[in-house]
Amino acid sequence: MGFILKNTSGLINSKLTDTARQMLSQGKFNITYFQVGDSEMLYNYLDPTYPISNTMILESGFNAQNSSGNPESNKQNVKYPYYVDGNNGNTYGIPYMDSVISPIYNTAAMRGFFSGNTDSLPTSWSAVTSNDIAKYSNYVVNMSSLTGGTVISVDNISCNPVQYTLPNVGDFVTIYYDNLGNNNCSCENLPTPTPTSSQYSTPTPTPSVTATKNAPCGTPTPTPSVTSSCCPEPTPTPLKTECFMSMSSCYPIITYRIIDVCNNKITLDRPTPDFSNITFATCYARLIVYPKTMTDLYDSITPLNHYNDDIINFESVCSQDEFDVKIWNMNIPWSENLAGLDSALYKDYQQFGSVNYLGTKEYLGYMSNSGQTFYIDNTFSAETTDTYYYNSLGEIIKVQPEEQKAIGIIHYTNQTIDLFYGEKFALQPYDESAPYDTTGQARNFKLHLPWLMWHKNPECCLGETFWVDPPGFDEDPEIVLFKERYIQSTKNEDMNSPGIRYYHLWDTNVNPDGYPNRVGKVFPDDRIIVIDDEELLAAMSYKSNRNWTLPASKLFLSTPNTCNSLGSSVGILTGSNETLYVTYRFTNTSAFTNSLHCNYYSKITGPNDCNPSNSENVGVRFGGDLHCLDFYSNTFKQGFFAEKIEIICQKVTTGSRPLSDDWRLIDMTDSLSANTVNGYITKDVLTGTTFVITKELYDDATINNIYDLGDYIQLTGENDNTTQLNFGDEYYFYGSLETDIQATIYEMVYKLNLSNTEFQTSSNPTWNTTTKPYITELGLYDSNKNLMIVSKLQSPVLRQGIQQFLIKFDF
Repeated sequence: MGFILKNTSGLINSKLTDTARQMLSQGKFNITYFQVGDSEMLYNYLDPTYPISNTMILESGFNAQNSSGNPESNKQNVKYPYYVDGNNGNTYGIPYMDSVISPIYNTAAMRGFFSGNTDSLPTSWSAVTSNDIAKYSNYVVNMSSLTGGTVISVDNISCNPVQYTLPNVGDFVTIYYDNLGNNNCSCENLPTPTPTSSQYSTPTPTPSVTATKNAPCGTPTPTPSVTSSCCPEPTPTPLKTECFMSMSSCYPIITYRIIDVCNNKITLDRPTPDFSNITFATCYARLIVYPKTMTDLYDSITPLNHYNDDIINFESVCSQDEFDVKIWNMNIPWSENLAGLDSALYKDYQQFGSVNYLGTKEYLGYMSNSGQTFYIDNTFSAETTDTYYYNSLGEIIKVQPEEQKAIGIIHYTNQTIDLFYGEKFALQPYDESAPYDTTGQARNFKLHLPWLMWHKNPECCLGETFWVDPPGFDEDPEIVLFKERYIQSTKNEDMNSPGIRYYHLWDTNVNPDGYPNRVGKVFPDDRIIVIDDEELLAAMSYKSNRNWTLPASKLFLSTPNTCNSLGSSVGILTGSNETLYVTYRFTNTSAFTNSLHCNYYSKITGPNDCNPSNSENVGVRFGGDLHCLDFYSNTFKQGFFAEKIEIICQKVTTGSRPLSDDWRLIDMTDSLSANTVNGYITKDVLTGTTFVITKELYDDATINNIYDLGDYIQLTGENDNTTQLNFGDEYYFYGSLETDIQATIYEMVYKLNLSNTEFQTSSNPTWNTTTKPYITELGLYDSNKNLMIVSKLQSPVLRQGIQQFLIKFDF
């Protein structure tokens, strides 16, 4: 303990005593009394002209009262308290408490794999290839050499010349099939390179470097010798090398797991697209390699030492943990098998990665129907679901918790002990009256997926940003997007005032009803984001083999032989006790690639009349949400491509879920109403066609064509124990997140009121009634008169008239 510095310290220096902290731990903390005193005043030994403000005052002590027992016990109450009345007797006053709640806001740095100026719309995005994000980014592959195999031959065209850690088995690699891999990189703050023929050739580092996750971004220099000072005089630090790869979402961007590395040949967990019949201008796709686990690059295995090696040297900041984990985590737990996955042949959802997050899926209301209701407002106060999407004709499709096949949980889980995201996401309403100070507003929350071809966005090349409070919807009072909602327990009513708070996550693409599309929920108090749009989840799943989403079809009942008399008069659905589940897939047989079917399952129930003469077939229609579907040609184009459309369907008893190994596959390509282009389906061809699922087609598929997803995606075999990538194996969120953050300060404010007739007489033996009294300290006590808070004044304060002191203590 030292003395209070008069030029830098606060006017009142307060500390919670050791006894007070002990009482807090026992639930006995209370403030009942106060004293004021002048224990550090010496009145009668100094000339009356001496400036009292110069008097030095000891700092408040943590151990002003310690009740832990000998030899630690100590008690430094106010030594010379003022008398409340007269010159003897009671010295304790009664304080008044006024609790104050003070929210504070700040802006967190954008963290993730992508960089761009998000204040400028549309945003031009780059993939970050710096050493703290990408493990290796200097490989490219000649796209014309890709014929749909799993082994690729790579060349070295540098994107980050100070990157030395080569790929390993088990690493993830994202391949940007954009034909721009030879000239789409740039770096800032590069060290001075050794002259070479290439702008981004890898320099020879001096001295030699062992490639580790903590390798410096610039050319390393010898470590300076240790001095006797903990914090030696700083030397100029070279600016960190930042490297970027320009990109857009126009093209296939697919993530694989590396199965083998042999010289310049890399074996992937599944086939690449087949581009062998395409004429390219420059031919290259760039590979960006990411580590197989968090702790290989982004995080530490255990928390770093927060204090110095001498344990509790509180003044040392040399080894303080300020480890900044640059990325967010993502886990996608599945609670049922995907359509076409036969658990007798392939590993099922119970063996997927992220299965250990299924408990969170239940907790957040995505598993059982009976565990919760969703409080939206007084009109809709007991909804069984608050999850829905729009099909391709703009109709709302609700998804019950028991129908939710998977969710994506985006979270920030790591070993850093620094609270980069405060206590919660700051989600305050937009205030148009303060356009220049928006800190804390929900509109600053943005989830960026720059690689995504989102089927609701007419532009394929811009990626997609999702918002809690999207701009552009403020003018219509009927459309309220930013609104707090609550999950309420059906088992514990005490939780339901109000419940678990969340907000919807929206895009900005308008549906016919004027609303944008919701894709998930943001839980600000848990600092997590849940993606529940199952098509968006498909694109976010590395194993799905696509970075585009597909729209949900519209189903309707169709009377048999309405358009022709070639089929049976008996429809596929004979009554309301039968339900048909329908999805579809785009398939290629001669070029490009195959991927996961549409992960939306549409369903329709049969007619109410069970008479077979009134049975119905099922019609399937598509709207205009296929903006990125393009036709293939011998020149490279943007978007994705399809030679065939195949309907995947299953009839079940109404109220039942479909079985993953009992879906029928029906090739509907011959039903297209117009010719394809170069053998490929276009959006106009698809939207102009009505597909009809008849009993005959369904029965034929039952015999000849049960859907096997393994025919299109290389699934992990039941007995396969290799490093094969599987669904749910994602660990990082491949995007970027912006948000403001919030913490709440709860202040205990104690008012110490001194009237003009009380606390006039000091018990200090050096004071007399002819001398002006001063105050140097304040003490707050519990009901047993234990000292809880001790406050010292920077300089003695004259006791005069009516005075009030405010003692604040916050949590």
